[in-house]
Amino acid sequence: MIGNDVIDLTLANQESNWKRKGFLQKLFTASEQQRILKSANPSQMVWILWSIKESVYKANLRMDYNRGFYPTKIKVKSIIFRNQKYHSVIVLNNHTFFAKTKATNLSIHTIAAHSEVGVTNIVLLDNATLYTKNTNGIPFELHSQKEVSVSHHGKYKQIIGFK
Repeated sequence: MIGNDVIDLTLANQESNWKRKGFLQKLFTASEQQRILKSANPSQMVWILWSIKESVYKANLRMDYNRGFYPTKIKVKSIIFRNQKYHSVIVLNNHTFFAKTKATNLSIHTIAAHSEVGVTNIVLLDNATLYTKNTNGIPFELHSQKEVSVSHHGKYKQIIGFK
């Protein structure tokens, strides 16, 4: 089970005011809010954490197809910056997920999987990769039928799959 999320930071900062009353409380746990407020770059940390939550949400959909809005149930338990990426451990409904996030000044991209090994076996695919969706809306590569995850926001698009 994999998921990915990409955020166009220019667009995100135009469309969303994370400093408005109630925004952080609606999306983040108390410890995540503290991480944001103590960060050297709070705005970037908001979108990093949001991208992690979105990736896990998408990976979780592949397990139980439970659609809904429950960002505070997706809990980022740890996040460490190593080798130019954020590595995180996330818990949702007693399931542990692992994620890697690459952040630049222009975009944020997160990949998530249900296992640590799964994260290391994920690769970026060409954005021209042809895919279709099954009856549950889960995308698969058209020719190989391998699971893929597709994300787009603003001028960015990312398709990931297994090696």
